[in-house]
Amino acid sequence: MTKNVSPEMKSFLNDLWGAEGNFIDTPIGRGRIESVRTKAGIDLEVMVSVEEALIMNYRDVDGFALFSGTELAAEHGIRS
Repeated sequence: MTKNVSPEMKSFLNDLWGAEGNFIDTPIGRGRIESVRTKAGIDLEVMVSVEEALIMNYRDVDGFALFSGTELAAEHGIRS
C-alpha cells in the first residue's frame, strides 16, 4: 500500500534531510539539528540540541531531544 504524501510534507522532509547544523523550531523550543537519519516508511528521526530539553526532561539525552520529521512538520503547520 502506498501512502499519499502532500507536496509540502515531501518538500519539508527533503529539506530536513540535509539540514544538519541548521536551527529549527521544535515543540519545546528552538534548537540546532545535530543529526538526521531514516526511519521506517517515509519518516525521519531528528536529534536536536535544545537547552530546554535539560529542564523539561523531554526525551532528554544530555540536552538532546529526538523528534520525528512528521512531528517537526506538524510544528510548522504541515500535514501529510
